[in-house]
Amino acid sequence: MKFLTSDAVTLAATSSGDGIPVIFLAGYSGTTYSWAAQNLFFSTAGFHCIHLDKRGHGENTDILSGLRISRLAKDIQELVYQLGLDQFHLVSHSLGSGIAFEYLSLFGEDQVKSLTIIDSPPKAINTSDWSLGMYDLTWQTVSETVENFSHVTLTKKKIETDLLRSMHQGHYRFNFLKTAPLVEDFLTKDYRDVLKQVSLPILYIGGEQSPLFSNAVASYYSQTAKQATSYLIKDAGHLPYAESPTEVNQLISQFILDNQ
Repeated sequence: MKFLTSDAVTLAATSSGDGIPVIFLAGYSGTTYSWAAQNLFFSTAGFHCIHLDKRGHGENTDILSGLRISRLAKDIQELVYQLGLDQFHLVSHSLGSGIAFEYLSLFGEDQVKSLTIIDSPPKAINTSDWSLGMYDLTWQTVSETVENFSHVTLTKKKIETDLLRSMHQGHYRFNFLKTAPLVEDFLTKDYRDVLKQVSLPILYIGGEQSPLFSNAVASYYSQTAKQATSYLIKDAGHLPYAESPTEVNQLISQFILDNQ
């Protein structure tokens, strides 16, 4: 489906399956296809899988206006309205978690039944009062980090070949240079206050061998949020949903069912 946003941009969204609505929010450079293992599982297990490629990504690669986390959260809110959803669950990864937090900050949690966050802290940048951000990321290294993002190896476990092939559909069109403002915006956000304020159930899933974030992030979520459960996926890197899809799918689906 396609819909017209409030800033006069036409965005393409996709959905599959029938049942409990789940909106998947991929990370930076990630697309609908990044969730290939989840889409296959959830769409045949009683869930309605909803995907909106971010501006500058996937089916919306050519949309380069509004490359801000706040605008992407607004896009989700407008998609929810277009679909007529009363309630839904959010499953987010990395930068997608920033979109989820921004959505909660701007539009509240009344319609959101649960939030799953995959390998992403509520604040990416390290400061004097925060040391659980991305390794080596400070205000002084933001530009360097953005420039080098395309060279970072994100996985630790081998992704199954057919799954990897499915995930990479359309990825060749992605432009790191043109979308750099979006990842820079995300890296400088701080959602710790949002995490403390919301009361919805939160599931945090981290990669035990994440090349980006400390395992201590999992403990932070459990200790800080009003309702949070955390898991670390053994031997996985930054993409545990692709590196260990069976385990992650079971965790997320049971969490959603428990909070439906």
